[in-house]
Amino acid sequence: MSFIYLFFSFMLSPLPEIILPKNQWISLSQTHFRYATNGQEAPQSTLVKLKADDDYLYIDFECQQNPYWNQNSYKEHNSEMWNRKYLNCLLPPGEDTPIHYLELEINPNNALFVGWIDNPTKEAPQKLTFVPYKEAKIKHEVKTLENQWSGQMQIPWALLGGKKNTYRLNFYRIVSLTSYPS
Repeated sequence: MSFIYLFFSFMLSPLPEIILPKNQWISLSQTHFRYATNGQEAPQSTLVKLKADDDYLYIDFECQQNPYWNQNSYKEHNSEMWNRKYLNCLLPPGEDTPIHYLELEINPNNALFVGWIDNPTKEAPQKLTFVPYKEAKIKHEVKTLENQWSGQMQIPWALLGGKKNTYRLNFYRIVSLTSYPS
């Protein structure tokens, strides 16, 4: 049986460790992300499940309590999606704080952002290299409901430079609790 060790940075210390058996969904026990500003738990639930096989890392997610998801105007891949609601995933291999990693963002419009980030200072990214949408070969879909949106991504190990034994994942979510001006 094949395993992948995953470390999730939800501003928790020590980092939670999850072992992913091959072809088996594992749900994250942390269902509420934490505010980046103060580390306190956010009230909105975010459910994440993971699975791995020989070709892909699968991420299944549900972003709950998201009343204004439909005001997201970004529909083009590799656009400035960080300005509106999205789910973000950083995928560096290894256990150490990364200096080079893949950043993925997906939004309620099923638009995808894929880029390699260089962060040699470990404080502020210095360089972004976009991965063209068709070259990324990420399979993805999004579903929307009244107050939430959900989806799934299949990320090819080839995009990450091949399958490694350990990854330190960081999930991030943007939620707006007020309506945007027209």
